[in-house]
Amino acid sequence: MVNKRKLAVPVTTAFICTLPKGTQEIIRDDLEAYAREHKITLDWDNEARDYIAMTRRFCDIDEIYDSTDLEFCDEGEDIEAYEKSQQRGIVLHLKDIDVEKLCKTAGMVGLSVSELLENFVEDLIDGERMNGSYERMLANQWFENCWFSRDTNYSFLSYLLERNYVDRMLDIWEWLEDYKLLDELNKCQLETQTWMQEEVDIAFETYMEFHGKGSETIEEEMKKVLEWKEEYEKIMGISENCPVQER
Repeated sequence: MVNKRKLAVPVTTAFICTLPKGTQEIIRDDLEAYAREHKITLDWDNEARDYIAMTRRFCDIDEIYDSTDLEFCDEGEDIEAYEKSQQRGIVLHLKDIDVEKLCKTAGMVGLSVSELLENFVEDLIDGERMNGSYERMLANQWFENCWFSRDTNYSFLSYLLERNYVDRMLDIWEWLEDYKLLDELNKCQLETQTWMQEEVDIAFETYMEFHGKGSETIEEEMKKVLEWKEEYEKIMGISENCPVQER
């Protein structure tokens, strides 16, 4: 979830379906993001053709904003703030001649450079606004044929992402690193440290058995995972000042 959100909600007891359409779309997107983060399924209302939560009052679902700085505003103000929150600061390292070619390529079809890149990314990742299955197939073929998709670049990070296990591993790793800072562990902490370390060891040993090159260490591979996390949080705009879970 985002750190800050503006919503055109006049009173918290208002039914979401009575709010401006743009505000409803923002809330729907936030519900989906909350469900992804907490690994829950949103129940569907066949009659309303929407999530059941969207048929409720705002105060019935406002727990999804517990970790968000929520500000209520006038109609329309939330749309501008939402669109701004969707902007991503991604740095491209390109020579001037390549930038010139990129601008000309985008201009030839009446797009900005951002719009051109957004279209390609949507096709590459099978995004919500992809152009079509054929374009998706071609983008996927490009990705699979590039040098970075070779088996030699497969890492522990690749292994974790492929299995949707990266969040779990990061959480365990951070707990283990916290335990190292303590002078002494109590019985409960020792037991927790033991099973967590076993889970890390099993995951890494499985990776090494099927994909390892023989020279990797868990510390080196987790460094790549942590670097990936840092970039992810930077792009997503996740603040370092977000509430931290108590250990």
